[in-house]
Amino acid sequence: MSTSVSPGGRRMSEGKSHSSLYSKHPSNPSERAGEEIEFANQRKLRDTFVNRIRIFAAPYFAEFLGTAVFVLMGCGANLTYTVLTTNAQSAWVGNALGWGIALMTGVFIAGGVSGAMLNPAVALAFAGYRGLPWIQVPFYFFAEFAGAFVGALLAYACFAHSLDPFDGFNRQINGTFGSAGAFGNFARPFIGNGAAFLSESVGTALLVIGVFAITDNNNFPARSCTPLAIGLLLTGLALSIGYPTGYSFNPARDLGPRCAAAIWYGAAVFTNHGSYTWVPVAGPMAGGIVGATLYEFLIVSKRALVDIDDDDKESISASEHSSMSIA
Repeated sequence: MSTSVSPGGRRMSEGKSHSSLYSKHPSNPSERAGEEIEFANQRKLRDTFVNRIRIFAAPYFAEFLGTAVFVLMGCGANLTYTVLTTNAQSAWVGNALGWGIALMTGVFIAGGVSGAMLNPAVALAFAGYRGLPWIQVPFYFFAEFAGAFVGALLAYACFAHSLDPFDGFNRQINGTFGSAGAFGNFARPFIGNGAAFLSESVGTALLVIGVFAITDNNNFPARSCTPLAIGLLLTGLALSIGYPTGYSFNPARDLGPRCAAAIWYGAAVFTNHGSYTWVPVAGPMAGGIVGATLYEFLIVSKRALVDIDDDDKESISASEHSSMSIA
């Protein structure tokens, strides 16, 4: 930063006055000693074993809480759709908006600490192409599954009294009074597991492509609107291609609530619909890898120019810049 031109004496006097006004070291020896003791106490507190554990686990705690809130609000939207509504067409739109807002809230909660993956498929994609350390991936997976399990438990607790008059105190998986689908996803009766796997894979691939685009600073990032953009992305996917399977697109969002639902609905939640449990786990994991790979190979953003030296940059013509869609 350049300084304004001024007489030397004036600049020295200004520097002296600023030094006297903003000095962080008190002239009184007793005050200085007190500050040193306070600093030492703060450093000692910061270096405690418990605080080091908190710092190490901070992203996983954030991932746990963000996923728990996401699933709590989303399963609540599912239960509202299942139990309290009669107009299925309008309820489907409200359900999709509910999950989108739930994801937006989870991203707001965890985004600044853990990156708010909230999804093992997204965490795997970020480990492969966005620099998330592989050693952290298992911890992210565990935090997301645990958060989804706890979120589903809380959703059930909030809706237990509403479920009782709905199904006559008889928890059912399928049928008119079936409500297990509000927790773990179940494909429509006319959808086979193969078609459901394809639907979940394609949906998750689109989700990861969208997340990569929204968060890519070298493309057209949403920046401060990232949580809103990601929430609307999920809502759009739910309204467009989510109907056949109920749009899991997230292994933790399905398996965690499914394990919670087994407490009330029994082990049949894992074997129902031709042992459907593997589909919303394997499909999103495969789709996430495919989506991330497609984005990295097909979207040539400004990251492609990072390794080009200045001479090579000058040789690129304006038409080539235009064809590469570089801002």
